Amino acid sequence: MKSKSWIYFLLLGIITFSFIIFLRIYLENEDKSFRLLFKNIMETQAMEVSRAYFQWDDMYNAVSKQDHESMRKLQREMKKDYPFIVDVTFESANPPNGFYSIRSEGTFLIVEYKIFDSFGERFLPDKRASIRIDVGPILRNFEIHNIRITTAKSNLVRDLAYGLRYERLLTISEIPIIMSFVLLLLIAITVVYEMYVRRELDIESTLNKALNSVIQLSQDMLRGSVKPSYQLILEKAIEIIPGAQAGSVLVKDGDRYKFSACVGYNFEELKKVWFLPEELAQSMDPKVKIITHLQGFDSEKLKDERFQILDKYGRVNEIKAMLSVPIIVNNEIAAFLNIDNFEKVHTFNDFSVRIATLFATQIGVVFEKLKLEEELIKQKEMLEILSTQDALTQLPNRRALEMEAERITKLAEREGKNICVVYVDLFKFKAINDSFGHRVGDYILKVVAERLQSVVRKSDFIARIGGDEFVFLLYDCKEYKQFVERTLQEIEKDIVWESHVFKVSANFGIAIYPHDGIDFGDLLIKADMAMYYAKNSGKSYHLASQLSIDNIE
Repeated sequence: MKSKSWIYFLLLGIITFSFIIFLRIYLENEDKSFRLLFKNIMETQAMEVSRAYFQWDDMYNAVSKQDHESMRKLQREMKKDYPFIVDVTFESANPPNGFYSIRSEGTFLIVEYKIFDSFGERFLPDKRASIRIDVGPILRNFEIHNIRITTAKSNLVRDLAYGLRYERLLTISEIPIIMSFVLLLLIAITVVYEMYVRRELDIESTLNKALNSVIQLSQDMLRGSVKPSYQLILEKAIEIIPGAQAGSVLVKDGDRYKFSACVGYNFEELKKVWFLPEELAQSMDPKVKIITHLQGFDSEKLKDERFQILDKYGRVNEIKAMLSVPIIVNNEIAAFLNIDNFEKVHTFNDFSVRIATLFATQIGVVFEKLKLEEELIKQKEMLEILSTQDALTQLPNRRALEMEAERITKLAEREGKNICVVYVDLFKFKAINDSFGHRVGDYILKVVAERLQSVVRKSDFIARIGGDEFVFLLYDCKEYKQFVERTLQEIEKDIVWESHVFKVSANFGIAIYPHDGIDFGDLLIKADMAMYYAKNSGKSYHLASQLSIDNIE
């Protein structure tokens, strides 16, 4: 037995190596996705703060005039609107080249801003604003709980972005995977030990073949070289389990179990059959079981046409023994792998049960891993949606607007169509917000957002870009005046909050692609300027193309 001990260590090495490879690939992919997601989140938050506070006349005038009372008021408002902001400072220093720049300081992020006026035409060349950001609340807001920002030095600490480093914490959902691999290792040790104490060469050979087949199948499915399917698993089980001649798979579907794969039977007919948990011959026992006299059990439990189908197409009258193998995923029996023999009642023994248990455990681990990956993908997709969605109104945000503008301008260029960029700023909203507070203000913004959504066509796009400002992208728009009138009618309808009735209005600025420009950023600025001209002139809307004419007049 000692002369063959190297086989024992080789097998343990294969299992351990497989686990290390899986864990490394999983962590590397997750790290890469998280870094990209984190940068997108921070860039979005930084630009949102810039638009909300550092591109307004209030901030521009307060800092340029050193109005400390106004500056302190704005500081308080910023901390209230953005709880992740720890501190706000103003310095006499060169501003960043762009709207902002981001760097780290310990476990905090420092975002330095250039201070613009509301038109974006002027900025303070010798002043800059800096905010200190606690990253923790932002991560929690996006449901990211397994990350801790740290300055510690360790092999477990990784680079994140902007000079920050982080440590990844173990989540509850990952514990079953690790425990399953540990359990698999323990089972492997037990089986290998039994292999050595048995002297029969045929048993030793069969066990080696079974172990290698299971590991190979698991690795192939984890790598993605083969697509996981119950049919593939069933065929592999029949191949490696001694005495197997046919089989089927029952998969949980709601409160029932249905046939999902079979070998040696008419699958098209068996698909019509289903079982309630109490109708299963193997019951809901999580252990592998050997079942005989299957026909008598089914005839007693099934009193409808299902038994006739099983009797005719499932060959229950021919089955001498059935090895029922539960596949457990997340502590729940997701499926039963049933291995059948038509020749001997005592075909399956403890050795068969051991192989089937190993097989089921490994397959359960694979399916748990695949399910976890699916959940991670869904979480990533949700975070991507949140990064392009305004949290208050659920409308697309500025980032989504820029992405849609890039897509729609390419389409308009190909089709020779125009696009109306309509900049909307609410009128009378600030007074309501200041008098009744953010709770009422947020409610009004939600109502207005719903009304703006109701006036657009399927080909149009609406986004909230900050504060009480919205932007429409109207594809192939010819009747912008009628659109403005229709939209204004919707906005000016009464808004009822408890016992109060509010009225808000709006001013519109319109820039048209390609007449007023082909660059979206330029079009947005021109639409913004047209909107301010309309506001200052007491008009509901104004065209960017008429700005120079009106200014001359």
